[in-house]
Amino acid sequence: MESKLPIPLKNTLPESLRKYWEELEIAHTKGPVVSVRMNPKKRNPQFELEENIPWCHSGRYLQERPRFTFDPLFHAGTYYVQEASSMFIEYALSQYLDFSQTIYALDLCAAPGGKSTHIASLMSEDSLLVSNEVIGSRVNILSENVLKWGYDSIWISNSDVAHFAKLQGFFDLVLVDAPCSGSGLFRKMPEYCNAWNTDLVNLCAQRQKRILQDVYEAVAQNGFIVYMTCSLSKDENEDICDYIMTSFDVESCRIKLDPKMGIVETQSENRGAYGYRFFPHLIKGEGFFLALFKKKDGCERPQFPSKKMNAKPSVDVSKYFNQEGMHIFSKNENLIAIQLQHKEILDYLTPRIKLVRKGILIGKKLSDDLIPSHELALYHKNWYDLHKVELDLANAILFLQKEPFHVVLSAKGWYLVTYEGVALGWLKNMGNRFNNYYPANYRILRKNIL
Repeated sequence: MESKLPIPLKNTLPESLRKYWEELEIAHTKGPVVSVRMNPKKRNPQFELEENIPWCHSGRYLQERPRFTFDPLFHAGTYYVQEASSMFIEYALSQYLDFSQTIYALDLCAAPGGKSTHIASLMSEDSLLVSNEVIGSRVNILSENVLKWGYDSIWISNSDVAHFAKLQGFFDLVLVDAPCSGSGLFRKMPEYCNAWNTDLVNLCAQRQKRILQDVYEAVAQNGFIVYMTCSLSKDENEDICDYIMTSFDVESCRIKLDPKMGIVETQSENRGAYGYRFFPHLIKGEGFFLALFKKKDGCERPQFPSKKMNAKPSVDVSKYFNQEGMHIFSKNENLIAIQLQHKEILDYLTPRIKLVRKGILIGKKLSDDLIPSHELALYHKNWYDLHKVELDLANAILFLQKEPFHVVLSAKGWYLVTYEGVALGWLKNMGNRFNNYYPANYRILRKNIL
């Protein structure tokens, strides 16, 4: 059998794990696993009977890859297509964090958004997640996926990692899904294999250390750091765990495993830090590594006064969602809603990091009316029922393509477009015609050729 893996990769594995090399090679001759994670706040029964991912309550294995592009429920944010191994974050954190409590979290390297939407799904309603992406060109895909998910508790920043040092002790939880050499994804992304070399591994390891050094001060005392890669190399995994244990005042958190899961527990060579490896021949998923640390030094998380009163907005938006407990404010011509208890946090974060999204964009003010945003349509708290129009599959696809379709509308005004009862976007009936307000940059470009 001709190996599909670069031979030098074998020597970057911990010595105790090199015995798996031939099994790894065989696993890489097979196709990747297809998996999705359900949005608990949006109804979608279509995958309920599929095999459950053992370390993620809302994760499902699919027997084959559907045409996600032509599934309106995908565009509505009822599920996220995500690699199964990376969903282990739920299982690991649930052993140490009480998600029913208020948590301030940071997803430091967030694009395209899988872990951000996952963590947000676990957190309490009043918690807050800052989802950061350093690379400007990747912010758009992160924003699109967060928008589809429909939560007001995910804010997006486009900040250099070093800027988070200004937020001393702010976060209870920091996710570092570190840029890596990508060897765990060779089966899913063969092009990564062609670009892989040991110099890249060394470069990534140095970058990972700098990222951890820059963000450490932002973690609160007794807060948690989750370090993750999709690399198989010891230099980017166990060796980085040794670096963390040596450089910072932290303790390594051991995770209780069900042996049936097939996850391999390792310990770093010098400091004995626990790490958790996913190998494609042992589990249904791709290569992945996770380690969890608890910070022992530093300062406690800052406290912000709770707000009791809410100023009346210049435009009444109560027909779209419950305004109680929300702070609604204007920025240029746009109306934005955040939870009232997050207002002081917004004031604190704004001068320190570059926030590009916060809360929910309600829409654009127009005289005494409002042009509702696509974000508002997909907001999971949207209760608009003045005018709705339910589309079948064929017309829903045409709506998402911004192509002409036929629908009977009884009255003028804004209509919330739905498919199987889940919101897709807006259209406005002008009387003799209607306008499709689905964002042009999100529209389906491919033709639905069956």
